[in-house]
Order: sequence, then C-alpha cells, then structure tokens
Amino acid sequence: MTLIPRHNLALAAFASLVSLLPALAIAQPAIVSDADAQAVARSVGEQLHAAYPFPDIAERYAKALAAKAKAGAYRGLDDCDLATHMTDDLHAVHQDVHLRIFCDAVLSKKLAPKTDAAGTPKMKDLGFESVELDMDLSTAYIRSQGGWRANADTFRTAAAAMNLASQAKYVIIDLRGNPGGNGEVGRFLASYFYPDGEEKYYLYGFEKDREHNQQEWTYAYVPGPRLPDAKLYILVNKKTASATEGFAYAMQQLKRATIVGQTTAGAGIAGDFRPLPNKMTVFLPVKMIVAPHSSAGWEGTGVVPDVSTEPDTERAAVMELIRREIAVPPAAQPATD
Repeated sequence: MTLIPRHNLALAAFASLVSLLPALAIAQPAIVSDADAQAVARSVGEQLHAAYPFPDIAERYAKALAAKAKAGAYRGLDDCDLATHMTDDLHAVHQDVHLRIFCDAVLSKKLAPKTDAAGTPKMKDLGFESVELDMDLSTAYIRSQGGWRANADTFRTAAAAMNLASQAKYVIIDLRGNPGGNGEVGRFLASYFYPDGEEKYYLYGFEKDREHNQQEWTYAYVPGPRLPDAKLYILVNKKTASATEGFAYAMQQLKRATIVGQTTAGAGIAGDFRPLPNKMTVFLPVKMIVAPHSSAGWEGTGVVPDVSTEPDTERAAVMELIRREIAVPPAAQPATD
C-alpha cells in the first residue's frame, strides 16, 4: 500500500509551478520562428515518449506535431497563439483534455493565487464556498466549485465543511463546474464517510514506468467527527473535471455515493507542468487513474451519473429523493395571482 506519492502529482498541479511564477510573470508574447516551433514540437514529443502512459498514442501525438511544425503550419504565430494551435492539433489526434500547451505569459496569470486587498485567499480559491444545513430534513449541502489545491488552507476549509455537516443524515456535495485540482482533497473528503480504522482502497494509478504505480487509500485519520452512516449524494455536470471526477468516480465504484447530474468531462490521466523551449510550458499527463483491480477509469468517457438530470435541476432532484425517503411532502408552492 503506497500512501505517499513518489512525487506530488496532481490532476491540475498548481503547486508544481509556484517557484516558477516570478519568472513566468515577466514573459510576453513574441513571434516564434519556424526553427523555434520545431524545437517546441520536438520537446513535446520527447516528453510524451518518455512519460505518457500509452506509448502508441504518444507516438501519434509526436508525429502529428512534428509534421505540422516542419510544414510551417505555425509560421507567424506568437508564443501564445502557438500554444493554442499546438493544443488543438494534439486534441485532433486524441482527445486527452489534460494535455495542453501554454505560453508562460498566460499560465502565470492562470496559476497566480487570487487574493483580496489584504492578501487573504479568496474563498473560491479555498475550494469550498458554502455549507447549508436543513435541520428539518437533516441535510447538509456543501458547495465546492473552486479548484482543489493540496495546501493547508484548502484542507482546513474542507474539514470545517465536514464538521458543520457532521450531524446530517444526508450530505450533498456539489461539484458542478469544479475543474479539479489535487486528488488528495477527494481522498480526504472520502475518508469522512467511513469509520475510524476502515481505510478503503480508493483509486489506482499507473504510469509508463510501472515501477511507479500507486495505490491510493482513504486516510486513517481526519480531523473532527466522521459520517459513516450518512447518505452521500454528489452533484456533477459536464464541467466537473479531473480530481473532482476522481472523487465522484471512486465513491460511485465503492457504492458509497449516488452521483446525480450529467456525464462529466472525462479527464482521467494525472500529470504535471513541464517547461518547454521559447517560454512555454506543457501540462503532461503521466498517470492513468483507474478503479482498484481494474483497467477502467473515467478518461475519455467521464463519470456517468446514477441519476441523470437536466442541467440546473440536480439539487432539486436530490431533495425530492430525500423527501420521498423520509416521506415528507414537497414544499408548498408560493401562491400566484
């Protein structure tokens, strides 16, 4: 059982670029020569060959990008436009939504933590925005639409949300629109739904180099009370992606949650940011995440909900399920003239 990763792979590895942000911040778009475009394509191909978990797909990616660069398809583009065009060309070969190329000027803005005037992280950057308690229906609703970062602030916020929900018989975690982040946050949440000492084999990750394969288990300890008897519902939509898909997928496979909404994004190969020539960076997927004792994950297919709904009706659908279970009539509709 491997509990500590060899390196801190995240499905959207914000932390891996913290040390690079000052350098990235000064990068400005510039026209890229044919030679430089070919160098970028070559570097992407080499890194794919070295680490992408599916060698045949890596070969197709590398050949397509090299051919485009050699033919002058990227002539006259600045580095930000080049990043966009190369990403589109990679996705035309195979739709791995995690595989993306960025110019550093754009990436620095994307990854910079958002704070208020006093320098305090904004609530959305903590990953959890609100908790609502319905005492009459013994239901806790946790809204989590900001990305999940594996830092102390995010884990403290997650623990606070779970502590507020600790007396509920029904818990709804709303991941609609959440783009993902670090999978450790999902494992942390999952751990609250099992008794002390009952760690669960949560997910499995394999890399091209199988010596680095990893088992992921829920945690033996989490701060505050657990909710082993609470009924869990997870709300998802097509913008639920990456690590948040992993949490929904794992809890569905463990038969510990009911997934409600629409099929998710299908981003299931974990990776990290790696530098390229010409002030560019690639997010390189390197670890395929699957269910334990299986080769199946959510990559390319998304997490298919147990209860399919129309967009924006997910929470109402869950509340109706809860009301039916405890035989409470629907809330009275407001009078109309």
